[in-house]
Amino acid sequence: MKNLERVAPLLLIAISVVVAGLFAYVATSRTLTNLESVLLQSFSLLAGLGGSFIFGRHSARVAAREIIKPHARSAFRRLFSLYQSLSRVAKTIASSQHPESSVEYQVTLARVEAIVIEQLATADDALEDWRDIVPEDVKELDPRYFPDNTTNEG
Repeated sequence: MKNLERVAPLLLIAISVVVAGLFAYVATSRTLTNLESVLLQSFSLLAGLGGSFIFGRHSARVAAREIIKPHARSAFRRLFSLYQSLSRVAKTIASSQHPESSVEYQVTLARVEAIVIEQLATADDALEDWRDIVPEDVKELDPRYFPDNTTNEG
């Protein structure tokens, strides 16, 4: 698929140039009818515009990634640090829940735990958002690849 994205615009632009050259050659060797002239020029124009559009879209995507990449890496690290911190809070809450504790204490811990779980879910969503933007960097820093990862899995 990626090869097609690279080859298609070049192929369309090449076709456009070949058709324009063919048009020039045929026009110098004989007189073209109005219909032939319009069709050859239209085909050349459409192929050139299509190739330019696809090539421009790909170039803009690459340029945007290069602009975002330095910022994304540091922002992802901060988000991952927040995720780890929330995970440690969740573990602390889980280890602080004792059956002999007062009901009020248990209710307070349950509320705090719910808030932390909600924040962890938001952090998970944000990590997935970053995966859409800079997948290579996220894969490199992905929590699943950190051996000391402390998540609250239930």
